[in-house]
Amino acid sequence: MTICTLASSSSGNCTIVSHDDTHILIDAGISLKRIRDNLKNLGITPDDLTGVLITHEHSDHTNGLKMLSKYHEIPIFTSFGGADKIRSLTPEVKPFVNGFEIGTVFDLGGIAIRSFRTPHDAHESVGYRLSAGGKTFAYVTDLGCVTDDVLDGTMGADIAFIESNHDREMLKSGPYPSSLKRRVLSAYGHLSNVDCGQYAVQLVLSGTQTLQLSHLSCENNTPGTALRTVEKALMEGGFAVGHHVQLDVALPFTPSRMYVL
Repeated sequence: MTICTLASSSSGNCTIVSHDDTHILIDAGISLKRIRDNLKNLGITPDDLTGVLITHEHSDHTNGLKMLSKYHEIPIFTSFGGADKIRSLTPEVKPFVNGFEIGTVFDLGGIAIRSFRTPHDAHESVGYRLSAGGKTFAYVTDLGCVTDDVLDGTMGADIAFIESNHDREMLKSGPYPSSLKRRVLSAYGHLSNVDCGQYAVQLVLSGTQTLQLSHLSCENNTPGTALRTVEKALMEGGFAVGHHVQLDVALPFTPSRMYVL
């Protein structure tokens, strides 16, 4: 498998996973133009896509679905609850939306896909575990806390993209209204850098070798702050970045490096 984040933040999220001739998007929260341009740089077109996996219905994960479906008719996969919500919000994509029961395993072009429930204020929000060629990639953002379901879905993955959304003090002193601050800090909001660091230690203990910090808030975090916080947690857990684990951060508007499994 090869994996590249095209965009990652509250402004839009999109990741491409490829294996042989199979190409799958995880979320499509950016414009069709941006999807096309970024895929072109990888030698891929939207017509090459096997499908789109959606984590949940929020706009920063679904903004590109309407135009992607209109011009390329790509199958869309998400949980039954998420599928119902997306159909109601964007009726134009109804013919392309396929629902699944959370936890079931299905195959897309030789990639085995398993979903797991995530604690977020959305309709049956999920993360994904993708496996092919004996390797495993886990993708989990938009979670207020790390639950047993999340741990079960991600432990032992070779590569994991995990949320490191905010610095708590930046959020508390920042410009968000109090109601939004409470939402982000809740158990169904977003994962802080500190909580991400504790989670990262558990992943590395389980055998994960590469971590990408994802879905950073542009207002309440910086890449440097997230990296320092998580690296500190890993060091305190006995793991040296660059030796025991590779640690990267996803940027909001710049594609990541290509990860190869």
